Order: sequence, then C-alpha cells, then structure tokens
Amino acid sequence: MGTGVLLFIVLLLLVLLVGILIGIWLARRSRQTIPPPLPDPCPPVYRIPDQLAEADVTAQIAVRLVGTSANGVPVASTTGAPPKKVIWVDHGNEVLVHLDSASVQILDRTVLVSVDLETDQTGRTPLVCAFAVGGPGELGGLIAATDDLPRGLGALASCWGRQLQSAVWSSLMSLASDHASERNLTPRGLAASAGKLHLAAGEALTQSAGGVA
Repeated sequence: MGTGVLLFIVLLLLVLLVGILIGIWLARRSRQTIPPPLPDPCPPVYRIPDQLAEADVTAQIAVRLVGTSANGVPVASTTGAPPKKVIWVDHGNEVLVHLDSASVQILDRTVLVSVDLETDQTGRTPLVCAFAVGGPGELGGLIAATDDLPRGLGALASCWGRQLQSAVWSSLMSLASDHASERNLTPRGLAASAGKLHLAAGEALTQSAGGVA
C-alpha cells in the first residue's frame, strides 16, 4: 500500500512537471508569434510651419518680392539663387528694390516690413510697411489695416509706397496660401505675436441656406 501511494505521488509530480514545462513552452511560443507593435507614424514635415520667426518671414518675403518680369516670366538669376536686386517699372518710372535689405519685425498684432528702395532722385533709403493684424486665436482672418503710405522718405513713399505695400502684402498672402496648400487646406488666418507670425488653415468655407458653414 505504501509503495502504491509513493508511485502515485511520483507520477502526479511528473505530470505536474510536464504540465509546467508545456505551459512555459506555449508561453514562449505565443510571445514569439505576436508581432511587435507598429511604431507611431511620423508626423508630416511641412516646408512652412504654423509659426515662423522673424528671420524665416524675412527670407520668405525676400524671395516672393522677386515677382515676374514684364512679359510674365519668373525672374531668375544666373547662379540659380534668388536675385539680390530687381527693378520695378511703373508708367515709365523705375526703382531699384534691394531684396537683400528686407527686414521683418513682428510685434503683438503688428508686422513691420522694411525694404530699401533706390532711385536717381532719392538715392537708397528704406521704406517701412506696417500691417495691423489679429492676435493668435482671434478671428482676424486674412485682413490687415495699414497706413496710407509706408513710413520713410516722403518723396519715395508717395511715388512707390503703395506698390511696395501691395507687393509685401501679396507676399504674405502667398506665404499663407502655400502654408495651406501643403496641408490640402484653405488659408484661414494670419496673426502676429511678439517675434512670431502665426498661420492658420482649415477646410474651405461653404455657403449654405442658413449662412456660411
């Protein structure tokens, strides 16, 4: 009787040991067959971020002020780099625009853009365009208020000021449009805080029976 009980206990221990070994093997196999989790997808890298520092805005404006030639062909330099100077012509008058002099200062709700212009009569002198825009999170949209003429030499401002204001604002709107296009969205806002230009994009507004949606 004692021998039978002992044999039963030994067999029970062997079965228990085999069960433990099988469980360990199955656990290891299940861990090996489960694929590791996929890494989080990298966020898209945009050429134009939602916020730009003053130096970045300066570079963007200088490139966009190049514009096109009188026959509509984009202006290009022989070196492939953006030209440092261009000549604007308006009703027979000419002015040399020093693109490499462009400078941007961004204050709270204000964007200041300075560009040197040069004529035979005035010499080289800066004109400063000031645009009052909304702040981040405000519903300012793509609207700005500006002075009647840029700040600077009166004779130069009266002759070329409005052209410069239009060119600078068009450059800012072009920047907002390119920012939205990268995201397959529509430009919705341009705002300013100290040292930063903020660009906002969203779905295009549609007209519904109850108003704009």
